[in-house]
Amino acid sequence: MINKWTDAEIAMLRNNILPEGRTLYSANNKAFRLGISFCPVTKKSFKAQRAQAAYVTGSVIRELQKTGKVRATARMYGISYTTVMDIARKAGIQVNPDSVAKRNETIVFEGRNYAWHDSGYYWRCTTGKRESLARLIYERAHGPINGRMIVTFKDGNKYNLDVENLVCMTPNEQSRKRYAEDPLYRAQCLAALALGRLNTQINETIDPELKKKRMEKMWNSRRAKNG
Repeated sequence: MINKWTDAEIAMLRNNILPEGRTLYSANNKAFRLGISFCPVTKKSFKAQRAQAAYVTGSVIRELQKTGKVRATARMYGISYTTVMDIARKAGIQVNPDSVAKRNETIVFEGRNYAWHDSGYYWRCTTGKRESLARLIYERAHGPINGRMIVTFKDGNKYNLDVENLVCMTPNEQSRKRYAEDPLYRAQCLAALALGRLNTQINETIDPELKKKRMEKMWNSRRAKNG
């Protein structure tokens, strides 16, 4: 005989609590059918999370010791910049020596001070509107550019502010260029695409009306495009 789920047990699912006498497998299935986001913290999952965290921490420390690059390491392991900096500080690792030195430097351009920012650009640090020094140098050489355009570096070195090293492009063009040249960024894009498709499939399984609306929108778009 199949034991029916009581209202109290369903309420426990909504609070991420595994009801007594229910298996994790059956709870996940029930939560999926009801459209509940169920993420229980059991002793087993907690140990697994701690083991995973220890593995990631060790990998981050080895990567920092080898390269000393915080942002690249954060992107590699899918964690935040702050988390990597905390790991480096606790392990006593000197990271981003060039960036640390750059923070103490300022460049004077047209009577205004521009300081190095952790985002990887020189920004105006005096009062008033914050401006990118690379963008300003490009505009002085080639004239004003559209507000949606961005200025990037041909050789990828954001310290090289030579006019010949600056190029103006749209965000879409920059994304395509990075997709073609950066394997890690390409993998992140493909993973995000797969996750989006999976979320769409799950949502449409829970609510079939969403699929009807999506198909209707797609066909209306095609009709409008084909006239």
